[in-house]
Amino acid sequence: MDRGPQKFPNICSRLIAAAVSLVGSAEAVRAHMRTTAEHFLDYCAGASEPSFAELDRLVTLIVREQGKIIAHNRDLLRAMREKAKHAKDRLR
Repeated sequence: MDRGPQKFPNICSRLIAAAVSLVGSAEAVRAHMRTTAEHFLDYCAGASEPSFAELDRLVTLIVREQGKIIAHNRDLLRAMREKAKHAKDRLR
């Protein structure tokens, strides 16, 4: 492999962007990371790296929010299957 890994701050800024997209609020992500507004802006810009604890809280938030989306989608699919089953039964 000719290319090395991306810079850590760039990865962190992408993780923050993903978290903001999932949560819907940059302030909520910052609060969950338990960091200052100044540090948060530096992380978003890729100017500095969050501490391990802040990064851990960020990843935990992303996993939790994705889990909520997956659970919601499963519920929707279950409801759609039930509706299709009932419609099929009525046609018989």
